[in-house]
Amino acid sequence: MADILTPQDPSIILQAIGISKHFGGVQALKEVSISACAGEITGLIGPNGAGKSTLLAVLGGDTRPDAGQVLLAGVDFVGQRRGSAAQHGLVRTFQQASPIPNMTVLENVMLGGSQRIGPNGLGVVMSTRRLRTAEASLRDDALSLLAQLELTGLENRLAADLSFGQLRLLEICRALMAQPKVLLLDEPVAGLNSVETAHLGQVLAGLVDGGLAILLVDHDIPFMLGLCKVVFVLDYGEMIASGAPEAVERNPLVRAAYLGDEEDPGLSGEDH
Repeated sequence: MADILTPQDPSIILQAIGISKHFGGVQALKEVSISACAGEITGLIGPNGAGKSTLLAVLGGDTRPDAGQVLLAGVDFVGQRRGSAAQHGLVRTFQQASPIPNMTVLENVMLGGSQRIGPNGLGVVMSTRRLRTAEASLRDDALSLLAQLELTGLENRLAADLSFGQLRLLEICRALMAQPKVLLLDEPVAGLNSVETAHLGQVLAGLVDGGLAILLVDHDIPFMLGLCKVVFVLDYGEMIASGAPEAVERNPLVRAAYLGDEEDPGLSGEDH
């Protein structure tokens, strides 16, 4: 198993150290450590029930671990109030896209940056020059992101009218409006066809070129191994492997976890 990068490494933006979590008598995570670097896509894989969702909930600040630290740019935010992760620069998307269906695409994206114009977000009355300027800035940023993710031309359509693949991109646009340092993506290609999956991979690669750190969780193993620079593997709540995709794919513990047979030559594209 590859060494976990140390907190002193200047490229690390997110690091979890020794995370443990119990739910009743079940240990969902046991001394799990993981790191993600700026300008890279880091992958997290594992069979069903491995603890991936629990780890994402801890990293996103939605679940408090029993032990361990979560450092974002060197600051431990474990135990801080709900929502503090986003304030520190970490934003998470979920398996199910959740736009507001009767709002336009542009309005949905702008909503993702609403905290930037005050505590009442887009509900505030734009009665001052400062607020009008802030709203205009949000609109410009939203249009720029829509162009970057190749959604130009859809800004005035209702979110309810988008295809499944377009909704995935819209969800990422909304997350990016918060100007995160780290983006946690939970199964972003679930339900996408091969063309949509390939396009999303290109989009994500372009985002990290700008310095963003992405931690990606998905069951599409070929997609993950082809896109991520480093892959971590969970099984039964423990980190059993990490390293370059090629090394992880050859790891007998990983093959056993997915296929139940250490002699199998490689990982299946299906989750078991």
